[in-house]
Amino acid sequence: MLEPLKNFRIVVVAGLPGVGKSTVLSRTSELLRAEGYLPEVINYGDFMFEFAKRKGVKSRDDLRKLPLNEQKKLQASVAKEIRNYVINKARGDVATFIAFIDTHVLIKTSSGLWPGLPEYVIKELVPDSIVIVEASPEEIVSRQLRDKTRYRADYADTALVKELMDLMRVFAISAATLVGASVNFVVNREGKVDEAAHSLAEIIRRL
Repeated sequence: MLEPLKNFRIVVVAGLPGVGKSTVLSRTSELLRAEGYLPEVINYGDFMFEFAKRKGVKSRDDLRKLPLNEQKKLQASVAKEIRNYVINKARGDVATFIAFIDTHVLIKTSSGLWPGLPEYVIKELVPDSIVIVEASPEEIVSRQLRDKTRYRADYADTALVKELMDLMRVFAISAATLVGASVNFVVNREGKVDEAAHSLAEIIRRL
């Protein structure tokens, strides 16, 4: 059930490893905070693990070892808890609370591509917008190669990155149609994070 005259916005932000999503979110939060908004980046995976720990899960490895059916139930429960967290966080505040949900719209696994925002998740989150942070495939691969702490050999191929970027658009639009969310694309060009941040901030202002 949608809250009338809500003073918060939920925005899902996704991007391939190496696209610079965290940097863009950090800079965008600075811009919005200076304008009187109350932005917060909520990492879905971190939130999911904290929720699972209350259910007895000891580590992230244990989380991934749960039966698929239990993982799906956990995903849905966490989505609902995140939305409730946002509502409670915004309650009583005059400024608009901006919840950036840092997550995935698709997940590449050995068993195929899995939706990061399946129906049972997106209908609990009910985001106002889904934003995909993009860069050229060459830039993404270059960033991965430079950052040894996050290097992903299975992504370090420009043809594969291009294919996954195209699929991310499809997955994002498919999820958005279930809740009537907008879909936006922000390009994070090399050395121009401020441009990307300003683009994302403008999307927020228009919601």
